[in-house]
Amino acid sequence: MRAERLLDANVNRAREGLRTLEEIARLLLEDSELAAALRTRRRRLGALTEEILPDLLPARSAGTDPGFAPEIAAGPRKDLASVAAAAAGRVGESLRVLEEIGSTVNPSFAAGIQSIRHGWYDLDRDLRLRLGTRKPLAQPRLCVLLTRDLCPGGDWIRVVDALAESRVDMVQIREKELADGVLLNHAEAVRDRLHSTTRLVINDRISVAATLGLDVHLGREDLPIAAARRLLGRDAQIGRSTSGLPEAHSAIAAGADLVGVGPVFVSATKDKKPVGPGAAGKVAAAGIPHLAIGGIELSNLESLCEHGVAGVAVCRGVLGAEDVAATVSKIQTRMDTAAEDVSCP
Repeated sequence: MRAERLLDANVNRAREGLRTLEEIARLLLEDSELAAALRTRRRRLGALTEEILPDLLPARSAGTDPGFAPEIAAGPRKDLASVAAAAAGRVGESLRVLEEIGSTVNPSFAAGIQSIRHGWYDLDRDLRLRLGTRKPLAQPRLCVLLTRDLCPGGDWIRVVDALAESRVDMVQIREKELADGVLLNHAEAVRDRLHSTTRLVINDRISVAATLGLDVHLGREDLPIAAARRLLGRDAQIGRSTSGLPEAHSAIAAGADLVGVGPVFVSATKDKKPVGPGAAGKVAAAGIPHLAIGGIELSNLESLCEHGVAGVAVCRGVLGAEDVAATVSKIQTRMDTAAEDVSCP
């Protein structure tokens, strides 16, 4: 029995899958390196086939394929991640078939396929982790930046209990000086006291976030998002600090789920020139999940609302409040109003 028909079918299958993934990487993720790696494999497969097995075309006979039918050949996909998973599955399976069966026809062809397969599974991982399978991130109204030393008297337990009472949308633990082991224990204690609906995020420390199964927020100088995704898995939600719309677009293209924009006002915790509320407003108008950050408190919340900002990150304005729960409630209610109308009454 001759194997040309089988090889032809799997060459076509692999190239189609590679082209699908290449287009996703190029036009949706806007990742030129990832797209180039997929394109190189697709072209090498075509050139290898033309050079070593040029006579496959006469063996093609899709009409007599007993496994070919519309309901078998394709099916509905629920999202881009499932499209990529199906395409990657076709590529991996077809390359394995080509290497195994090709070795009976031409050892040079099989060796060429093996070189194409080299690194394929890492490439598949990188692309699909970028897409993820997560539910879309719900835009948070308020993220409280929790630092123990900034809590009055260092009483972070009182603050966290008030945050739990108010059912704040998100808490980010920001403790740059704590050792990993101490931070791990602290994060566990905070998580145990917060309401189950509050999303808990670790600032910077990917190892702690991975150990506890928490989300993470990364600064501009921290680990690249793709590398963090490999460590945290596709279900983790990753935030990235930005200064405005261009950086926000880049962060989302790199796989971030949410961006911090700032500092919007002068901030005691950020030694940078303020970008102003308009910068956060442009990110909001682009439909990117966001948190305006830097020097935000109740007294200047109005200007952010006027620019359409949907979420804010607040540190001292909440931690130092006389009534933490009431302050959280006021901010979240104000942001609800902002979501209903461009300006807050």
